[in-house]
Amino acid sequence: LMFWFIRNDDEPHFEEKGWDHYLDAWLRRLRPGRRFTSVDGVVQTLDDLTARDYVESDPLDLDHLSTRDSTA
Repeated sequence: LMFWFIRNDDEPHFEEKGWDHYLDAWLRRLRPGRRFTSVDGVVQTLDDLTARDYVESDPLDLDHLSTRDSTA
């Protein structure tokens, strides 16, 4: 299982930390199991991502993972 986290060209850091700091934390949330024997990821700009990688990937819409209703 491979995750591509896309960042803006002009944001090599976020809140004074490199993206590798966040990537490590995000990937620690996922544990390889029976279905996925390995979990990996990279933070890249769109220019760094190949067209093949982009076309062969599945979009993950993170906006719908949490409820929009703040009272829920």
